[in-house]
Amino acid sequence: MDISKRLLIWYDENARSLPWRGTRDPYRIWLSEIMLQQTRAEAVARYYDRFLARFPDVHALAAAGEDEVLKLWEGLGYYSRARNLHAAARQVSEAGGRFPESVEGLQALPGVGPYAARAIASIAYGARVPALDGNQMRVLSRCFAVERILKTPFDLEAEATACLSSDRPGDYNQALMDLGARICTPKKPKCSSCPLAPGCRGREEGEPERYPLRPAPAVKREEARTVFLIEAPRGICIRRRDGEKLLGGLYEFPSAEGWLDRAAAEALLAEAGFGGMADFTPLPPAKHVFTHMVWRMQGWRLRAERAPGELLQADAEALRARAFPSALRKYREIALELLDGFSPVSEDSPLKAPSECDKMA
Repeated sequence: MDISKRLLIWYDENARSLPWRGTRDPYRIWLSEIMLQQTRAEAVARYYDRFLARFPDVHALAAAGEDEVLKLWEGLGYYSRARNLHAAARQVSEAGGRFPESVEGLQALPGVGPYAARAIASIAYGARVPALDGNQMRVLSRCFAVERILKTPFDLEAEATACLSSDRPGDYNQALMDLGARICTPKKPKCSSCPLAPGCRGREEGEPERYPLRPAPAVKREEARTVFLIEAPRGICIRRRDGEKLLGGLYEFPSAEGWLDRAAAEALLAEAGFGGMADFTPLPPAKHVFTHMVWRMQGWRLRAERAPGELLQADAEALRARAFPSALRKYREIALELLDGFSPVSEDSPLKAPSECDKMA
C-alpha cells in the first residue's frame, strides 16, 4: 500500500483549515507545535491568534515578562510549556532570531522534545523525518496491525520512516495528524471514509480499535488539599507558586495538604502568621485531574485582620490580571464575587499592577 501517495491526495482535498497551516515560518510553526502538545487543535486556535497578535515574532516574545506570557497561556494547561516557550524565545532571540534547522538543534531548545523537533524540521525546512505522535501511532499501528506493545510513538520509527513521503514530508506529517484526528479516531473510526482503508490490516481483521496495543495505564495518585480564601484588609491573599514545582510561576490561594477541619485550619493559619481570624465558612469541594495525579479540594473562607507580609493582598483587578491554574478556577470565581465592591480598610492600596506583585514575590 502506497500510504504517502494516498494520504497526500486525501490531504490536498481535506486538510483542516488551521491558522498555523500554509506557512514555513519556523517561529509560527514552533509556537503552534508547543501549544498543540497534549491539547486539541480546536482549543489551541484562539490562543495561537492571541499570542501572535501580542508577540508577532520571537523577539517580541523574548522581551515580554513571564507574568504576561503565563496570563496569555491561562486555561491552556501544562504551564511548563509556557515557561519553556519563553525561555526558548529568549535563547533564539539572543542568537539573532534564527531558529535551528536541524532536529538536533531544535531539540536543544527548552521544551522542544523529539516529536516537536521533527514536526518543526519537516514543516519549516522540509526535513525527511517522521513526526511521531499519538495520531501517527494509531494510524500506522492499525494499517500494519502491529502486535507488539507500543510504549511510545517512537516504537514505530521503522514503519513510519518507510512510509514517509520523500518530497513533501511536512505535508505528510500533517496529513497523518489530520487523519488520526478526524477519520482514524480512537473510538469508532470512519473506515469507509479513510484513504488508507484498502490494504489496512486492522480494518481487514475487523478490529481496528484494538490497535495500538498499549501498556496498562498507571493509576493516578490522589491528593487531598484545603484551599483558603482569606479576606485581609487590602484584598484576598494570594501567592506565587515556586517556579520549579507543579504549576510553577502561577498564582494561587494559600493552601495545605489534606482536608483540614476548622480547628486544624485555624491552628495552621495562626502558626503561619494570620491574626484576628473570624467568619470561617466552608467552601464547596472541587476536583482537578492532572496527567499523573488528581487534586480533591475543599476550602475555607475567612476574614483576617493581619496576614503574613510575604503574601500578596489582591483586589478584583489584580486577581483577574494574574495567571491562575484551571485547578483553582472555581475558587477564583468565588473570590471575585467576594471582592465585588471591595474597598481597602487601610490607607495602603491593594495590589494592582503586575510590577508591584513581582517586587513582592
